Amino acid sequence: MLRGGLVIGAGVVVAATVSACESGPTPNQTTAEALLPLARSADADAAAARDLAPRVTEYSAALTVVADQRTRHAQALTAEITRLDQDIAARVSETASPSAPVTPTPTAPAGTATLDDLRTALTSSAKSARQAAISLSGYSAGLAGSVSASTTTLVEVQLG
Repeated sequence: MLRGGLVIGAGVVVAATVSACESGPTPNQTTAEALLPLARSADADAAAARDLAPRVTEYSAALTVVADQRTRHAQALTAEITRLDQDIAARVSETASPSAPVTPTPTAPAGTATLDDLRTALTSSAKSARQAAISLSGYSAGLAGSVSASTTTLVEVQLG
């Protein structure tokens, strides 16, 4: 009887420990959540660059490069989020908001960005990706670091 009580007691402790460990997010979920705003920013930045290209003709070619690169960033980040957690990946396209506030100007209708707004948004996106790279590990950290470096280059070289 004493042995049976010990076995049952140990079983309850093990079950409670396992149950407590499963209540928080997994490491994959935590990483996917950290990458989610980066993917949303990349989508928003690409859309802003596409919107500006026909209006800011002296920067049309550069803005096309920015839009293409930020689209590729969004695709790579979304692929990594999907690999980590498909439920979180389903949220990538929810409310993709720009990284910086959009300021209407006399030549730009409300809801569209100016070139300076885009530079600010890209700089903010690069900073967020850099911070994510520092806090993450493995492939996800490398991806975030690459996105940060590329986005910084887009600001400095393409729009500088």
